[in-house]
Amino acid sequence: MAAVTALPVDRHVLAESPRWDAATGTMSWVDIEAGRLIVARPQPDAQVDILRTLDFDEPVGCAFRLGDARFLLALGRRLGFVTAVGDVTTSRDLLPEHQRFNDGVIDPAGRLIVGSTAVDPAGPHEGNVLLRLEHDGEVTTLDTGLGISNGLAFAPDGKTLYSVDSAAGVISARDYDYETGTVGQRREFVRIDDEGVEPDGLAVDAEGAVWVALWGGSAVRRYTAGGTIDREVSIGVPHVTALAFIGSTLQHALVTTASRDLDEAALSEHPDAGKVFVVDLDVTGQYGYRWRPGPLPQ
Repeated sequence: MAAVTALPVDRHVLAESPRWDAATGTMSWVDIEAGRLIVARPQPDAQVDILRTLDFDEPVGCAFRLGDARFLLALGRRLGFVTAVGDVTTSRDLLPEHQRFNDGVIDPAGRLIVGSTAVDPAGPHEGNVLLRLEHDGEVTTLDTGLGISNGLAFAPDGKTLYSVDSAAGVISARDYDYETGTVGQRREFVRIDDEGVEPDGLAVDAEGAVWVALWGGSAVRRYTAGGTIDREVSIGVPHVTALAFIGSTLQHALVTTASRDLDEAALSEHPDAGKVFVVDLDVTGQYGYRWRPGPLPQ
């Protein structure tokens, strides 16, 4: 059974976008609704040093460390950069007022792919999109008509893009030619119909198996490349949001969770809800791709 340990960090409202930066041996994640980016370094015995915390005045959907101390951010309806001291430069608004950016991924050619969701989590979930930031600063729409665009991840060869629509309860796959930028039509990979459970963040391991965080399902689940359930690891809190492979061997997962939508009784029952966890695995993950520098949309 996999060892699951809650890190000694504050409870978050909606922790997401866990990342590992092998060059610096650091990890990062965001609290979307608190508008916060956290950068930390793991320590022995499941301890962690928080290196810096940056606060913004709007939701931060995802964040990717660049080759220096800066991060590429999806901030509200814009994309932007933030320096180590919190100076922010952003693009123009790229979404309508009722939408904000959510989860993202860097493709094998170094381009950012990022999806949208409704600003109001209780509002209607329709008409959301999946966008790609090109190297010249232009924006390409890869998909439309989504409910809640969520987790994104690539197969080991970079030729299949997996994506989540949480509102539909579906993980989709599509052919992806990262050299030409051509993207195929989405096709259903897995449909999750567990009552009260939605797929959220994604990661793909070195064997090509797809790991998904289960909002309302208290776990992360592994599917084989053929779409068959392989295993499930209980995290012990209701809303599990995302995971990323971390560490020198990529045999640990950093798992984020949320405390949002839990009443006082549920929070009392699950005091670690909203915490960040480390899970020891017997599989090896993949390194994430680096963003290739380019301009923001003006």
